[in-house]
Amino acid sequence: MEVNGKSIVFWKASSLLTCGLAIILLFSIAAFAQSSDMPRTTAESSVANTANVILQPRTAEYRSIKIGTTSEEVRNKLGKATIDDKDGFYYRFSDEEFAQIRLDPENNVRLIAVTYSGKNAPKVTDVFGNKVKVETKPDGSIYKLVRYPNAGYWLAYSSTASENPTITVTMQELMQPSAARKTQ
Repeated sequence: MEVNGKSIVFWKASSLLTCGLAIILLFSIAAFAQSSDMPRTTAESSVANTANVILQPRTAEYRSIKIGTTSEEVRNKLGKATIDDKDGFYYRFSDEEFAQIRLDPENNVRLIAVTYSGKNAPKVTDVFGNKVKVETKPDGSIYKLVRYPNAGYWLAYSSTASENPTITVTMQELMQPSAARKTQ
């Protein structure tokens, strides 16, 4: 088929070739710009540096119990639990501190949740350090969860809004994709 003396098929092929060359040229320029020694702007540098920062947890254990500790080690370190069953343990250390420890199917610790009330409760900086930004909600409560993939768990801090707040610190194993599929 011809239009104005030109073949439509030829026109489409030449247009595709031109577009393809333009795309290759753009990708080449982009690749060169990223690999060149050209100075980056402050914004580009900070984004690049932030991506490379690996956040390390400040809290890694509770009373010498870590994620992955065996159930026997928990019993040896913490003594007799108020509740001790196939799913885990419940310890009441005082009226102001109690802990729930959950086990995985292999009887290793997968979750530690500690609830505090009173003056011995940890501050949010005790749990996360100063590098993690935590905002207090307008009502005075706090909730923050941070995942630490390199450590294999996440930490959460929750504080009620009151003069004598109840604070819960939770540490839980990060589920691997294959483990998550098994539980579904």
